[in-house]
Amino acid sequence: MTRTAYRARIIHAKNEKEVEDIPDGMLVVDAKGRIESCGDYDPSFQDKVVDLAGRLVIPGLVDVHSHIPQLDERGKHGATLLDWLEHYIFPAERSFADERTVVDVATRFFKKLILNGTTMSGLYSTVHEDATNRCFEIAKASGVRCYIGKVMMDMHSPEGLLETTQDSLKKSERLCSKWHNAEGGRLKYAFTPRFAPTCSLELWKEVAKLSMDSGAYIQSHIAETKDENARVRELFPEFSDYVELFEDTKVLGPRTVLAHAIYLSDGEYRRLAKSGTKIAHCPTSNFFLKSGWMPVSKVEKAGVIYGLGTDVGAGISMSVFTQMRHADFTQLDCTITPVKAFYLATMGGAKVMGMEDEIGNFQKTKFADFNVIDICGVEPRYHLGGLSTDEVLSLLMYRGDGRAIESTYVAGKKICVDF
Repeated sequence: MTRTAYRARIIHAKNEKEVEDIPDGMLVVDAKGRIESCGDYDPSFQDKVVDLAGRLVIPGLVDVHSHIPQLDERGKHGATLLDWLEHYIFPAERSFADERTVVDVATRFFKKLILNGTTMSGLYSTVHEDATNRCFEIAKASGVRCYIGKVMMDMHSPEGLLETTQDSLKKSERLCSKWHNAEGGRLKYAFTPRFAPTCSLELWKEVAKLSMDSGAYIQSHIAETKDENARVRELFPEFSDYVELFEDTKVLGPRTVLAHAIYLSDGEYRRLAKSGTKIAHCPTSNFFLKSGWMPVSKVEKAGVIYGLGTDVGAGISMSVFTQMRHADFTQLDCTITPVKAFYLATMGGAKVMGMEDEIGNFQKTKFADFNVIDICGVEPRYHLGGLSTDEVLSLLMYRGDGRAIESTYVAGKKICVDF
């Protein structure tokens, strides 16, 4: 078997408080794209060595929540979430009825993922079956990991995006059958009810069954704004709170990822944790729309697992580094340290995806998903060897973006924008 070793400074997270920093490290990747070892450089190594002198190797970045069709809506101001949806997002999603639009937008979206070092992401398409299928085909060609879902909306939805319950379920089931665990597991499916105000109880219940039967994910939004919570109380008065709606329909569980979770009670957070449900924390998006901020202290006290999401297009940046700094900026009662933010962007995100045994750091047998970083892409005057661990992670967190990404690998294979 042919092995390849990558010699560089290596930093990866062991947990949210501890990283391993190997100044002259060697990441050994086997022929199947899995990690054979990670440690100090061994000059006696007999197979191929890629010398990355002056460079840093980190795990691939994980973006747990984003929207493919919203790429070109970034930075378009809306007075409120609902106002922004009506003026920009719903028209953009309706445009995915046209295949040429899908190919154009989705191709650029996946190119930008690569340029920003994102190797795994949780993605929303639109209500269109054909568009979602094309998104999967483009994801396949790109080489990145992801799960994608056809958005499901069977009530109180705008013209052109409203489905019948049965059509929504049938189309989603077909897509799941075709794409879940495709490409050796690199591509996965996520059933994607948009959020409670646009989805009937019947839809939620059937989605829970489909996920259980297929092993696919469920992704949606919860408690992003106070107006949303009020609308849910109006539509579903039989439930005592937002989380009870999901409990009753059996949507919660370890393969369910709910975005935002800003306006929940302590008890609701505890019940999410007990169910194993994960949260996608999208600080830049929440900042942009002035939705509020997810209370990290409460989420962590409750024991909920969470990771970072760019939430394009409310999130104006596709860089997970941007989410790292905003995760800290938006917290008033606690500090998100560079070490912790780095963990959330890599191993923490992997846990949200239920993939901590496959990606997230450089433990043996995991897939070799990694980025080669040139710290001069942050600031030309810096020399990697002269920076401490905390200084390196701080620079990536507070000043980093895609310019620091020199190359990106998934399962030991270098991927690029020319797919």
